[in-house]
Amino acid sequence: MQLRHSFLYLLAHGVPALAAFLTLAVYTRWISPEAYGIYTTLMVIANSINIILFNWVYVALLRYWNDKNFKQAELMGLLLSVLAVGSLLILLGTSIYCSLTQDIPMSMALAGLMISNAVYMAYQRLNSANLQAERYLKIEVLRVVVTALLAIILVWQGYSWYGILFATSLGFLVPLVVPHFWQGFFQYSVKLRSTQALILLRYGLPLSLSFILLEVIHATDRVLLSYLVGFEAAGQYAVAFSLPFQLLILIGSALNAAAYPLILQSLEQQGEPIAKSKLADYLLVLVGLLLPSYLGLLAVSHDFMPLLIGEAYLAESIRLLPSIGLLLVLNAIYLFHTSLAFQLAKKTYMPILVIGVAALLNVFLNFVLIPIYKIDGAVLASLVAYLVCIVYGRFLGDRVFKLPVLWGELLKIIASASLMFLILKYLPLEHGVLVGLLRIVVGVILYSFFIYYFNVQNIRFYLPNLLKGIHKSHESTQSSA
Repeated sequence: MQLRHSFLYLLAHGVPALAAFLTLAVYTRWISPEAYGIYTTLMVIANSINIILFNWVYVALLRYWNDKNFKQAELMGLLLSVLAVGSLLILLGTSIYCSLTQDIPMSMALAGLMISNAVYMAYQRLNSANLQAERYLKIEVLRVVVTALLAIILVWQGYSWYGILFATSLGFLVPLVVPHFWQGFFQYSVKLRSTQALILLRYGLPLSLSFILLEVIHATDRVLLSYLVGFEAAGQYAVAFSLPFQLLILIGSALNAAAYPLILQSLEQQGEPIAKSKLADYLLVLVGLLLPSYLGLLAVSHDFMPLLIGEAYLAESIRLLPSIGLLLVLNAIYLFHTSLAFQLAKKTYMPILVIGVAALLNVFLNFVLIPIYKIDGAVLASLVAYLVCIVYGRFLGDRVFKLPVLWGELLKIIASASLMFLILKYLPLEHGVLVGLLRIVVGVILYSFFIYYFNVQNIRFYLPNLLKGIHKSHESTQSSA
């Protein structure tokens, strides 16, 4: 069940990433860097506001959904109340903005984007809390198809970044056509005990504030690039960021979405030792997927990036890939591993200390470095900030819930990925899509060989047993047929 669960979440996050590659290839050929900079800046602002208004209730709902001290009807009541109040605040804010600027299309686009995103994320968090991975996948695929097709059509018709925002908002509304949304999402009446609400607020609000500070790190570089250098620089940076982000954060978020509910279930039902054992394995899988993906992307960058990115953006994206990819690996490790210590210990105020220091340092470095080094200054500021998050987060996290780390096994994974990259780098091959596919196949074979050779987490023992289990399952399926 766990393997199937993980695979479905990987698909649910993989399909949007593939669609993002397709749309990136279209956007970077059909709209200017300045227009792309406006689009990404507005997306960052909208995401930041949604995190402030709604994210605390999402994380609280996921953490307490299976807690015996809470009724799911109460959690649903709180969720619906927060969605209603937050939507009203969004409408009020965008109305004020519209009255000041007279920019009706912008105001409507932002309001629609934020409200539709809030409803969509709430519904998908419920699917995740209920371990409904198959439903999660179907909804995500439907959203991606609607968004990608409509966005491409609107950009082709000349609507530029306005069209992308409209398509994104409409895509977030796809749960409205699913019967389960109306049957399950709105079946509870609003009833909530004040004492229970206070527990959720104490858990969710500090954690949400830490996400807001993380968004400061994520957003400051683009906003300040737009302000200090121009929208074109912000557009170049956003495109360079997009490709490795879609790959690396996809891996981390898919694995986290599949593993974290199961780890929580183990902690609640089987106790801390079992949960920590799962956490140790989880870190190995996380790094074991992130690192070879990052190095593999570097190895095939000249093969695939000309296909995925328009000529106006290509040279800068290839140049920035090593540094941006590295900072995204650090970002994923903090988000999907280091920060779990605070969530599992229910000490959600502590990440504020960690990310607060990193965010302040990031803002300071951006103001100092961007005027001098432009895009490279923004990259360096983010790299330092995420490194601080991991080191300081680990230091504080060990005080409340020490996450086990199998250092010897991690070193084996690092060695395996590094050897794979070195061999791929010096292969006497030209560049092109077919050659890139060959590099990927060779890379997978090499990495798998080194993982087996170094016997990471005793894989030589578990692999034959796994293959035997798959073979028996296949035989039983054939006999029943």
